[in-house]
Amino acid sequence: MAQARDANRHRGNETEANRDRRVDPDLGAWSGPPAIQPRRVVVTGLGAVTSLGATAAETWRGVVAGETGIRRVAGLEPGTHGCTVRGDVPDASISDRFLASLGPKVARNTSRFSRLALEAAGEALLDAGLIDAAGNPAPGADLADGGASLGTCLGGTHDDLLPAYDVFRDRGPNRISPHLHVMFPHNLAAYAVQYRFGLFGPSSTVVTACATGSQAIGDAFHAIKYGRAPLMVAGATESDEHPFFLAGFTAMRALVTDSNDDPAAASRPFDASRAGFVLGEGAGMLILEERGRALARGAHMYAEIVGYGTSNDGFHPIAPQPDGLGAARAIRTALNDAGISPDRIDHVNAHAASTPAGDLAEARAIHAVFGPRAPEIPVTSIKGAVGHCMGAAGAIETVVAVRSLTDGCIPPTRNFRTPDPEIGLDIVHGEARAADLRLITKHSFGLGGQNACLVLGRAGWELG
Repeated sequence: MAQARDANRHRGNETEANRDRRVDPDLGAWSGPPAIQPRRVVVTGLGAVTSLGATAAETWRGVVAGETGIRRVAGLEPGTHGCTVRGDVPDASISDRFLASLGPKVARNTSRFSRLALEAAGEALLDAGLIDAAGNPAPGADLADGGASLGTCLGGTHDDLLPAYDVFRDRGPNRISPHLHVMFPHNLAAYAVQYRFGLFGPSSTVVTACATGSQAIGDAFHAIKYGRAPLMVAGATESDEHPFFLAGFTAMRALVTDSNDDPAAASRPFDASRAGFVLGEGAGMLILEERGRALARGAHMYAEIVGYGTSNDGFHPIAPQPDGLGAARAIRTALNDAGISPDRIDHVNAHAASTPAGDLAEARAIHAVFGPRAPEIPVTSIKGAVGHCMGAAGAIETVVAVRSLTDGCIPPTRNFRTPDPEIGLDIVHGEARAADLRLITKHSFGLGGQNACLVLGRAGWELG
């Protein structure tokens, strides 16, 4: 396997050299990059690990069925922690199927957030037909030019850095593990994925709060659209079980505190009674490919990414812009990138974290962009099912949005029972709704005024 990886690396470097070094035969000098015709980008693989299941398929089934992975957390006492419920991923769900082949030492020194990313990415690559069941390149699959655009809010800051600090404080600097600085940094998830699967192309790590997952996918989409790579693993990962992280949001009074004895009812997106969000964790990964490449290898195409936009409220580090205009700017930018008008959008997969101010600001953004049609567009949020998975939220939700397109099915918004007259939207609730979907938007918004939006199209959609 090491020899194959070295060979792939060599081939990847040669490809980069041939692509980037264009020499004018007359001048013998750099003549600039070639003009790039924008390329179409399709989704050919899906992977996820969430509190609802260890795969994208299990997560989709649970979301559609109206189930929830939010549970009471053992050891969190209400007298100490205002919120004692979370959407945790059971450690048994992290199979380490794709990590194990790298050996026990590597596995031991791979942070939990990277493990989540690796398993979801491996599932997505397998789903795309690019690797075999053992995690090796499938016959005829050349992954060397492929890249990764991954995101996370925390990396291993809480899982690895805090325990190491305790060792440093209590036992001295000589007892710190030499592996510490290759465990917790945020970019180590992208490294783990690219190293394990022989992807030597573009690599980036996005850290834009709760907009991270959608922004990482959007960046990967643009990398392919504008010719920087033919294939990208795109998504995000989050491991946030550490009680210190929970304590910070408790101090902000951002978490719901009225449902410690009824975890299933805690997260209530868009509902008039919404009172704060519930933390979740996990990973969501998509395989994005240039459409011609996917067609040439006979790949199954789930959907197409057709537009992406990002913006910043520039308003407040915590509170969203009340009128939603910063969020609306990201949505409009994504629609412009796609070259489609707002009246063609059939469904909105919302961010809607179940906060009083955030959900209202998003609703106002939807009204601002879609105008009189806004109350007619079906809207859903899946955070009542998996919690708010922070940096991974947008990626996991995009996996679900893609399945909505392929299956013609909009999952219900859990716990939506009492409409808020200020929201004024068609919130899908109670049970899943069948729908003929061609184009949808996926919204993600986060602390620091971060906004991101993706426009997704059903496979084979056309502008006309």
